[in-house]
Amino acid sequence: MTIEDLGQTLPNGLHDARIRSLSHDFESAIVKLEVEVLFGLPDDPPPERYRYRNGEILFHQVLFCSVEIPENERIIGHPESIWFVFDRISLGALPENIAKALPPEALCYSLYILEWESQIRIAAGAVSFSWSDSGKAAAAL
Repeated sequence: MTIEDLGQTLPNGLHDARIRSLSHDFESAIVKLEVEVLFGLPDDPPPERYRYRNGEILFHQVLFCSVEIPENERIIGHPESIWFVFDRISLGALPENIAKALPPEALCYSLYILEWESQIRIAAGAVSFSWSDSGKAAAAL
């Protein structure tokens, strides 16, 4: 599975998804994102259209995970989940020595963090997703 595949299976893709936490298990080569996924649909009546569900995106066989320093100082001291958008990184956009070391089938992503105005970059062998809540979508606050 890729993040693009995941986006095709969710009601709204990863539109308006938020990261609740990020952890990197170096020994298992897994990066886990705990996310809030918009589950309500635009035609649902309010507040149903603003329902979120909790899930986990796992990056397996992680080759690297890099978190940039935020460019926006307004987020300092304001803990909360963060909005992100993803984009596939081409090997040509990486430093040459890193691009040469990655296998051609590596999945390379940039997660642009809107509040930070910076990125998390991850290269991995595979991606998986699972719901981590009871199946009941909660309304956004």
